[in-house]
Amino acid sequence: MPREILITGGSSGIGLETARAFIEAGDDVHIASRNADKLQAAKQELGDVTTHPLDVTDQAAVDALFVELGALDVLVANAGVCLQARLDDANTDEVWHTTMDVNLNGVYYCLKAAQKTLVDGGSIVTVSSGLGKNARAGYEAYTASKHAVLGLTKCVALELAPRGIRVNAVCPGWVDTPMSRADSAEGARRAGVETDEFRKEAIAGIPLGRMVEPEDVADLIAFLCSGAARAITGQSYNIACGEFFN
Repeated sequence: MPREILITGGSSGIGLETARAFIEAGDDVHIASRNADKLQAAKQELGDVTTHPLDVTDQAAVDALFVELGALDVLVANAGVCLQARLDDANTDEVWHTTMDVNLNGVYYCLKAAQKTLVDGGSIVTVSSGLGKNARAGYEAYTASKHAVLGLTKCVALELAPRGIRVNAVCPGWVDTPMSRADSAEGARRAGVETDEFRKEAIAGIPLGRMVEPEDVADLIAFLCSGAARAITGQSYNIACGEFFN
């Protein structure tokens, strides 16, 4: 019997490839995104998927979507932003609040709504980051938000364990997505180098010599939502081609 899957931030990057993986497994997949154009493009690419416009920072809209969808088997809380700002940048406060609203509050709203409608024995995967365990100058807001997602994941895993609902996180390193390419361009601008040079230097620091592909992360998420991971909850899994180990 097909499972009912909801993926936030499902119109591109990791979310899009995760939707593809679940569709190929025969599940009924819903993707949500605040970008209507990307949702339409994802629908055309994936075909058998239901799309929902959603801004995860709007708690009332999040609650309404979960009520509309009813019983879910899986939630992948993937929606997020990656913005850079050092403490002395003029826009640092704006970046802080925007990042926390999307990356932390948005995940919290989704988990809070999901616990009411997720079936017993269901699964939740949150998408944190390698910077949820490590740090990088100029990424204060992003790093703090992704650390917080890991703490939230652990707490919710304990709360929902009596219902057999498993809650885990994935922590990707550099993933070749539109978001990381935009982040590379900003990093290159700040470093005063070309984007290609910046990306080559980043890849040079990765032991396996490449960035993670979105489908790599999708495969890990699909595993964590499968019966093969039935004994796993409250964990965070690095997927970074060896870029970090803790």
